[in-house]
Amino acid sequence: MPIWLELFVILLLAFVAGLAIGWAIWGRGSL
Repeated sequence: MPIWLELFVILLLAFVAGLAIGWAIWGRGSL
């Protein structure tokens, strides 16, 4: 797998994880 593809996948996973965490916090209303 090319290095740029690995970096892209890592960034995508980090973005999705951040979205999930942010959504969980926002969903609980503990802003």
